[in-house]
Amino acid sequence: MRCLFALVGLLFTTCVVNAQQEAWQIVPGASVGHVKLEMPANELASLGKPDAGDAAMMKAWRIWYGHKKDGTTDSSSVLAVFTAMRTQDTQYVKEIRVTSLRFRTAKNVGAGSTMSAIRKAYPGLHLAKVYVSKNKARRIEVYDDEQLGIAFETANSRSSRALCSMVVVHTPGEAPGSYLDYHIGFDNLLPSKR
Repeated sequence: MRCLFALVGLLFTTCVVNAQQEAWQIVPGASVGHVKLEMPANELASLGKPDAGDAAMMKAWRIWYGHKKDGTTDSSSVLAVFTAMRTQDTQYVKEIRVTSLRFRTAKNVGAGSTMSAIRKAYPGLHLAKVYVSKNKARRIEVYDDEQLGIAFETANSRSSRALCSMVVVHTPGEAPGSYLDYHIGFDNLLPSKR
């Protein structure tokens, strides 16, 4: 009987640990945590009311911010979900963006990882877009593996040790940001040589 209780306890613990790991996992071309590409937007209600958003022409951004231990908003930790109409009455998830350091791919990279580690984990990445602020003080580079459905962004990537600032999961075969551009206040430039 003790063996049965031990086995049940082990199975329960394994299930809980796996569920916790899945909650923070980035799966290229599929999901970020429990948010999955092509899921109906009404299922996002499980995340609670978005902290911000924008909607127009049957497309919408829904944005949730992380919270610090004292309960205040942590605007550096963002989950942004882009939805668009596919049928007459339902929006579906088309793109997921995350800046939280807790979310990781199975290859253990995500926001905060060095671009050299990311390129090693995802050798199919290529420089897809470059954004420069109007005053040229800030620069964002987007490295995408379009076939896998994952992109990594760097902010101020001119430094010698570029870090990922955002991970984007999108439909394989489609470029990130192809639905609606997320970088307000930046000019979209063609990729340039470093």
